This record gives sequence, structure tokens and C-alpha cells, in this order.
Amino acid sequence: MEPFIKAGLVLITLILGSVPVHAEPVAIPRVNMDGPPYEGMVREVHGEGSQRYWIFKPAAPGRYPVVVLIHGWAATEPIFYMAWIRHLVGDGIIVVYPRYQNLLDTSSENFTENSAYAVRKALGDLEGEFNGRLYIAGHSAGGIIAVNLAARGDIPKPLAVLSIQPGDSEGGRKLQNLSKIPGDVILVVMAGDADNITGTADSHRIMRMTPQIPPDRKIFLLVQSDRTLVADHLSPLAVSDEYGLLVDNLDYSGYWKVLDILIDLEGDSLTSADMDELTGMGTWDDGRPVKRMKIIT
Repeated sequence: MEPFIKAGLVLITLILGSVPVHAEPVAIPRVNMDGPPYEGMVREVHGEGSQRYWIFKPAAPGRYPVVVLIHGWAATEPIFYMAWIRHLVGDGIIVVYPRYQNLLDTSSENFTENSAYAVRKALGDLEGEFNGRLYIAGHSAGGIIAVNLAARGDIPKPLAVLSIQPGDSEGGRKLQNLSKIPGDVILVVMAGDADNITGTADSHRIMRMTPQIPPDRKIFLLVQSDRTLVADHLSPLAVSDEYGLLVDNLDYSGYWKVLDILIDLEGDSLTSADMDELTGMGTWDDGRPVKRMKIIT
């Protein structure tokens, strides 16, 4: 069974069963969506089928950066990452969520094209609200699509790309010519040490296929499991912040934090980032540090 399909079936099982994982998360603050300056979230749905996309934006009028958040195989509804979406909107970010496939559609040939179409349409919808700063983040199959989008010339150039647990590129066949990604784009690849679905092969491949991006604008981070925190293929999911489903410190101090830092850099090189902050994962309630992310060279 193709890795994307296995991952998708596990995702669906977890959602339908409402199974909480990582039962002892590190104590961290919750996202406040009720107070100023972003009082709530506006949700829009556009298109149909594999060209459907969602837009989530702060209710307060204004001009905001845009994050294109690209789901993993079969995670075709935003609920799979809704806590992350709420976090981003609460920080004053517009989120575009392309549904690049119909549920259980295993053909991946049009995934990148469908995503590019959704991005172009969404940015057109957001005329007057998009401030010109674009970021792309993707998980699993979405991690492959994220770097593919950055290599195309039919959407605005992103300031940064975050590819989380990318795979399966079928030995690179599903990757476009990544040397076309502009050299001033910041590229961060993240993998999990307990990910037995996509592993790290495509993470390494993406790093090799982007020699035009200098070392100060590119990094490969390995998220490490610790105690009840398991950096598996499902760990980037963030179904419900309110009920704690699939949301823990791997999200707050890992995947979410890295994207937050990239947004704060506003296109500056990674040398402007605090590496201790970037790789740090906070502490357990007993004061012991959570295992830091490892920089892979």
C-alpha cells in the first residue's frame, strides 16, 4: 500500500475515533482567539472537488501575510490542522488551505497543479487584504507540493517554504526542478525521528536538489521524540486545540514555532534567527528540557 494511502487511512481512523495521543503534553499557553486585535476568524470556501480551497482570515479588516497550508494525503478537510490554522489567524495571518485531491483519489499527477490553481484563485480573492508576504508550508505529500510550488513561476515568490515530513516522491519523480526555487527563498525541511511512513529520504533529497539556496537560508531539522512526545508521521496534525486532540508540545514548540519564526524573519536569512530558540523544545513540568531538534547536515 502506498505510504500516502496508509497515512491517510490512519488519519481518518483517528479523527472518527477522536483518539487523543501524547497523553502528557508539556504545559503551554492556549491560543486566544477572543481578544483584540483579531476578534475571531472568518472562514470562506471556494470551488469544488480537487480544486476546492478554504480561506481563513482575521475578522478585523486589514492587510495580512498569507500562509498556504498544504495538507497530507487524504487530510482533505481543514479540521485535520484546525488548531494550527486558528493559531496562525490569531497571530494575524491569512491561511489558504487548498484541497488538491478528492478523498481517496490516489492519482498524484495533478496535486501540484491543483494547489497552484487554488493559490492563484485565493490570492485574487484576497486582493486588498494580502500584504505581499507569502509563505508555503506543507505536510507529507503537502511537503512535496510545497517545494514544487516554490519552483513554479505562476504564483508569487514565497519568502519561505516549510516542508514537513515530505514524501513519497517515488525516488524524486514527483519533485519538479527544485533548482528553479529562487536562491533567496528560505527553505526549512523538518522530519520526525519516529516517522515510519515517509522517513527522511525525501527530506535529504530536497536539500540535495536545492544547491542554489545558500546554507544561511536553508536548514534540515529532525524533531526528536521524548517521553510521551512521539515525532511520528501524525505528529504535525492539530485537530483541536480546545479538546487537545493531536495537539501537543511538538506542535507549539516544534512545527508551529518554526513557521512562526520564519514569518517573523520577513525574508531575512536564518543567521538572523536565534538557533537556540529555533531548535529548543521547552521544558517538561519537572524542569527537564525536552529533547531539542537536531540540525542535520
